[in-house]
Amino acid sequence: MNTPTKQDLTESAQTLSLQGAWAAASDAWQRVTEHDPRDARAWNNLGLTLARAGHYPEAIDAFTAGMQHGLPADEVAAGTGLVFCLRQQYDVARENLEMAVASNPANLSAWSNLVISYARLGLIEKAFQAAKHVLGLDPDNLSALGSLASLCKDLGMPDEALAWARRAAEAAPDQPHLISNLIWAMLHADGINGHDMLDAGLEFDRRARASIQSWPLPFPPPTGEGGPSGPGAGLGSDTVPLQPSHPSPEHLATTRLKVGWLSGDLRNHAVGRFVIPVLEALDPRRIESVVYNTGHIDDEFSARARKASSAWHDVGGMSDAQLVALIRNDNLHLLIDLAGHTDGSRLSALARRTAPMQASWLGFPGTTGLSTIDHVFVPPDPVLLAGQWCSETPLALPGCYCVREPLAIDVAPRQPRAGGAPFTFGSLNNLAKLSPATIAVWAAILQNEPKARLILVATSGDNGVLADDLKARFAAHGADPSQLDIRGRMDYEAYRACWREIDLALDPFPFNGGTTSFDALCAGTPFVTLAGDALHSRMGRNLLEAVGLSDLIAATVEEYIVKAVTLARSPEQLARLHASLPQRLRDSVLTDVPGFARGLEALFLEIAARGTPPP
Repeated sequence: MNTPTKQDLTESAQTLSLQGAWAAASDAWQRVTEHDPRDARAWNNLGLTLARAGHYPEAIDAFTAGMQHGLPADEVAAGTGLVFCLRQQYDVARENLEMAVASNPANLSAWSNLVISYARLGLIEKAFQAAKHVLGLDPDNLSALGSLASLCKDLGMPDEALAWARRAAEAAPDQPHLISNLIWAMLHADGINGHDMLDAGLEFDRRARASIQSWPLPFPPPTGEGGPSGPGAGLGSDTVPLQPSHPSPEHLATTRLKVGWLSGDLRNHAVGRFVIPVLEALDPRRIESVVYNTGHIDDEFSARARKASSAWHDVGGMSDAQLVALIRNDNLHLLIDLAGHTDGSRLSALARRTAPMQASWLGFPGTTGLSTIDHVFVPPDPVLLAGQWCSETPLALPGCYCVREPLAIDVAPRQPRAGGAPFTFGSLNNLAKLSPATIAVWAAILQNEPKARLILVATSGDNGVLADDLKARFAAHGADPSQLDIRGRMDYEAYRACWREIDLALDPFPFNGGTTSFDALCAGTPFVTLAGDALHSRMGRNLLEAVGLSDLIAATVEEYIVKAVTLARSPEQLARLHASLPQRLRDSVLTDVPGFARGLEALFLEIAARGTPPP
């Protein structure tokens, strides 16, 4: 067998890098550096692929080696900055990226990651300036366009976010992930209905299914794994779905179902805090859980998830094709995607069927649009079960959308408001959810209650451009800005304590609070919500129904205002709500983890019995 040349090794490494097979690509670049240790560019590429594969210390070592062999200082600093961006250490990332652009103002990669670092650090003006600098050098730079969309969305400027996201999607009409970014922006926008979201999801499906035609065939095995084998493995055509046997109900009743969970958030994250207790409660005699972890963060929660699963695969360094090969080789009955169109999504891989049945749940409150996702799990809500808002067939979860361990309930009695203290409304949701329509309604509530205050959260607290902009938006609708109490970042204990300062929470719309509203109930704080026509705009409704508080659900903005103002003027009624909420939660399906797990097992059995849908 001929020894591969440096050109052979380089071409192989480049191909794997383009496919996003980061683990295999880093191995390939390692072989290039072994062949020619003085190749600074190879060391740089090794560092970049190691970083994307989650091997952060090794990536830094590669950039250092590249520097010793002549890698320009700006590229060393840019690569190091990328590592700390991926580690979410944005202050250190900023230092390195600022050095990179000072050394080479034309380094677009460094500028793009600097935008992200500024935004995460709350340096909004700097983030906008950096993004527009990139567009001045490259008007169709997808990273800068995406960053501007994300920035505007995070600032509660959904119309501007949509404009930037659409511009990015139009600039690269073949890239599915740009439609994911557009869909995420759409969730936050007024005037976007369920049908609009569905149309965007179908465009994602079109792009995703077109993109898989370029995948290598047969699928390459993932690094460190055996090659594809078994029923359905290595199938090249998306027009040929997996064709397992259709077991009888009697057979399924005695079969251990193999269920895959695709997520990067089975850790100390909102998704992990809901899903991990359920994984632990599933009966291992009935359900074999296989986790495909797309992330790179390990903590005490991920350790619990590992222990609760039958198998755990770290797949963050795999290409889509490698991921599909691995999942198919596991011969699942059902794969559940927990990311949807959020960061780290692998929906594009699921465009080529990985399991007889595929479903979406929890991480993304909307339709995926993907024709190979068969079901979306929803609460038992007639509007959602009608399915007008989704491409999938909706299936009702047992009693509610998600559950939490009873230990999350704050049972300490609430202290009555001190005499003369202002009534306190509040929302601890991300600023991104404060749509223009939400602010207009909340401003009307404050005008009706001029002595009340409203607690909100912004990255920099009550100082800086974010707070000034927020106050100006409320003032534009006639509210007194002095009624706003804008808090900065809080640790978990301060966050929990803040909920207990709030007499009545206000749920934003159209994108309701999910985890945040659950936290409010756990703290004994009721909230008012406006019910919409899709999953993301009916989260509040379903939480309140689960604890018997349907009276707090509004059908119109006028009704929302009346309900909030009426409760603010009814201290005895509100005190009864505060006192009853802990017991309401304990008695509800929202904290019945074992019961939810039993219902989920029955749902999995029902899905498995349906077999593979037609192509």
